[in-house]
Amino acid sequence: MKTMIVSGGWLRPAFLDTYLKKEEPDFVIAADRGMDPLYAIGRFPDLVLGDFDSTKGAAKEALAAAGVPFETYIAEKDFTDTEAALAKAVELGADEIVLMGATGGRLDHFMGNLYGLLIPMRAGVLCRMIDEQNEVRLYDRSFEIRREDAPRKYFSLIPMSEACVDLTIRGCKYEVEGVTLERGSGRGISNEITEDTASVSFSEGILIVICSDDRGE
Repeated sequence: MKTMIVSGGWLRPAFLDTYLKKEEPDFVIAADRGMDPLYAIGRFPDLVLGDFDSTKGAAKEALAAAGVPFETYIAEKDFTDTEAALAKAVELGADEIVLMGATGGRLDHFMGNLYGLLIPMRAGVLCRMIDEQNEVRLYDRSFEIRREDAPRKYFSLIPMSEACVDLTIRGCKYEVEGVTLERGSGRGISNEITEDTASVSFSEGILIVICSDDRGE
């Protein structure tokens, strides 16, 4: 089941509408203010969850009146609304997650959302965090990405763990064999996929994989 989560960061409704049509998710979860851009394009989520401490406007009342189920948490909790949505998606049986509205706005929220990707990764569920310039994934094991599935220009690898050990990159402009990529190093930034499929193998660590474009591309 492909699940889309719409979080409460900056997100143009028109971009969301485009990606909904492209991805065609089976299930849509709104995390707190993520209901607002969905409501703006006339798409009601299948579930809304959050503490609703920052929710304003007519969306909540309209969705509740339409019978959309809500899960409400207290504001003084030790997890974010996006973390709750990611855990719920895994619980409901998602085999792929698309996360939107999770990058723009407050940097603390973005960092929390980035580390929140550990939830589906540890469950073996691929999660892609998408905005208009970037697509972010986490991997704790070797992987391949087809160029057609990563259409943005740049392909960057950044260690989330202290290091990624025995890293080998194939099918890219800059290829390496058996190196250790340490956290804090910029060596993995701004590569480009040149073959039909890029392969990345490593024996230990967690990689943040970012496919991105320059602004305006």
